[in-house]
Amino acid sequence: MAYVAGALVFTGRFLPNTTVGERDISLMAASDVERVLVDELDDYEVAVSGQGFSLRLTAEDAGMTLDAPRVVERMLSDANPWLWPLEIVRERDEQDKLAASFSEGHLGQTVRAAVEDFNASAKPPVDATVAFDEGEEAFAVQKEQAGTTLDAEAVIETVNEAVATMEPEVKLTSAHLQQPRLRSTDDYLAEAASAANRLIKADVQLTMGGTVAAEADPALLSTLVRFDENLVPSLDEEALAAWAGEVAASCTTTGSERTYTRPDGKTVTVAGGSYGWSIDRDALIDLVKSSVAEGVVGEVEMPCTTTGTAFNGAGAQDWGARYCDIDLSEQYVRFYDETGALVWEAPCVTGTPNGSHDTPTGVYWLNRKQSPSKLKGTNLDGSKYESTVQYWMPFVGNVIGLHDADWQSAFGGSRYRNGAGSHGCVNLPVGSAGTLYGIIQEGDVVVCHW
Repeated sequence: MAYVAGALVFTGRFLPNTTVGERDISLMAASDVERVLVDELDDYEVAVSGQGFSLRLTAEDAGMTLDAPRVVERMLSDANPWLWPLEIVRERDEQDKLAASFSEGHLGQTVRAAVEDFNASAKPPVDATVAFDEGEEAFAVQKEQAGTTLDAEAVIETVNEAVATMEPEVKLTSAHLQQPRLRSTDDYLAEAASAANRLIKADVQLTMGGTVAAEADPALLSTLVRFDENLVPSLDEEALAAWAGEVAASCTTTGSERTYTRPDGKTVTVAGGSYGWSIDRDALIDLVKSSVAEGVVGEVEMPCTTTGTAFNGAGAQDWGARYCDIDLSEQYVRFYDETGALVWEAPCVTGTPNGSHDTPTGVYWLNRKQSPSKLKGTNLDGSKYESTVQYWMPFVGNVIGLHDADWQSAFGGSRYRNGAGSHGCVNLPVGSAGTLYGIIQEGDVVVCHW
């Protein structure tokens, strides 16, 4: 009778040593446990923390509801009341039977918003990639880096599981962090690095007048290599064109301003003229492409449409020691030989400074030599003139040049602006012009300046 009575009692009542989490429900009737669970739901909170993240959620935040009678029924079914003499000594925790209903969408939205707010100031992970190593002068695989941003989906999944069984805490671990998509152990990253290194084998020094003006070396070429979405490397055409444009702009000297020191110590700044280096940008692009394809190493002449005799960088003297110097302010002409020695000099009369007959400044080539020669032109009043000279040495087309002028009574001083100025040419004494004619050669540099 005692055995049957015990079985009947425990049919609707929980056996001793029964808990739901930390709450003891031993010997409680099913109806009493139902009220306990409802009260438990009203007071329920879950604390989510870890990896620098913290969030507290209430049952209301999660949109939770609980079918208490069904849950209690499942808990009671866990024990056989007819075996109560054996069951009363066994401990059981019915927490796993506590299955709450909740709005996954509502809960997920709440958790996601909190995670996104946290991630705004967190450090995202960095994928493994291929990058240029300056120390090694080669492309190499760069290892991935862990970050501190959370994976919202992983966090939501863990919180959902905890809320379903009304767990009070959720601890986030490194498994909840966003993970790099690419890792340095991926084989195709090493293959991408090898392919990129084949594009930077060239090491070309581009020379102008024996001076290295630019380099297409591995360091430069590495900045021109681009990887597509599959990490296949290639030369970036736009970047190459931009670089070639910069080289052309910095190394082209034709017409540019140069500052130099004359052998006698005078510092001169001059701009304009037809002499100088002009870089062929398109040919430079083709040269780099072919050098990359063939792995060229060594010095190569810079492709130019016009060349000079020396190169010392933008803004500097881009001709050698041999040249003719026409000083308009001094009204004096000098010629220096290959050693920089002064081998000829003479006073002159230059163009009338009236805006029409000024002697043009700049750096020029001597175009030709002719003896004798007939000069023709137009005066300011519209009349024509024609003069025969013995020594014609033009440097601006065949229009402006150095020549003898037997009609000048004197040379030098201020005569050029006091009525004796020429139509633009540089007038010289007959004997001096003849001596210069015997020294100067076609292709010699002529610098005309103030």
